[in-house]
Amino acid sequence: SAVVLAYLRTYAPKSNALYIPLSNLPRADLSLRPELLPVLSHANLKLEDLITLSDLPPPSKRVAQLPPDKTRWILVDHNALQGDLGKSYGQRLIGCIDHHDEEGKVPRDCEPRIIRKSGSCSSLIIEHHREAWNSLAKSSTSKETVAWDAELAKLALAPVLIDTTNLTNQSKTTPTDTEAVRYLAARIAAQQGSEYHPEHYFKEISEAKEDIGGLSVYDILRKDYKQWTEAGSMNLGVSSVVKDVRFLIEKSGSAEKFFDILKDFAAERELSLFSIMTTSHPEGVFKRELLLWATNEKAVGAAKKFEV
Repeated sequence: SAVVLAYLRTYAPKSNALYIPLSNLPRADLSLRPELLPVLSHANLKLEDLITLSDLPPPSKRVAQLPPDKTRWILVDHNALQGDLGKSYGQRLIGCIDHHDEEGKVPRDCEPRIIRKSGSCSSLIIEHHREAWNSLAKSSTSKETVAWDAELAKLALAPVLIDTTNLTNQSKTTPTDTEAVRYLAARIAAQQGSEYHPEHYFKEISEAKEDIGGLSVYDILRKDYKQWTEAGSMNLGVSSVVKDVRFLIEKSGSAEKFFDILKDFAAERELSLFSIMTTSHPEGVFKRELLLWATNEKAVGAAKKFEV
């Protein structure tokens, strides 16, 4: 989504700024996302082409080498600039496009300021920049430009398909997502010369995303991980995993070793409550699991209250 947004804003008619897409993770963590490989390949991109936190100056030298007043930031797929970046550049936000709950951290006078529920953040980007994309596409009709247009469309389409399970997840999918898929599929079809159906693309990405057999259990837990603080002092962490708990136990070697990994993972992050949310498809049937791990008495009480 960040790459698509940066491309559209940089090359849009009348644009006079260069937008740099920064992936909000260390470069080492790119290897935890095998689904990036097929997605990027359709746009003639590689993992090493992405710009990550590792490409910024080290925290101790960051402000000196990258002065805040020389930067402007647009948040994509989150609406609070956190950590070291938030401390140094939080006052330099000029825009945000996100589909999560409002955290009240983005100034009201930002433009764009789009924080609205949708299945995918990419859908909101397409909706907001549709006119710019149309104008950009009309500016040149060469075969090379049409091919680039289709590559960009595939890049934008991937997160929409995954976030909405190819528009089949009714609890997440919104009309914005449906229209985004229609619009992007039409752009790809224009290059192919025939109607485009995203089902095969969705299958390709899904299979890559679920191919986590080469990762350690520790890396699987940090692959899709989020953390926040509640009640002032209770740290909560959530790992989303595309295999069931039985897979994690078997990969660990035993239940005891699995729980040792959980204990160490939670301790390193000073978590009060750690949860694992799994999705799997045993015998073709969709299945979810939730595991809660409480590390202190207060968290145990919260877990029991949640269970009730």
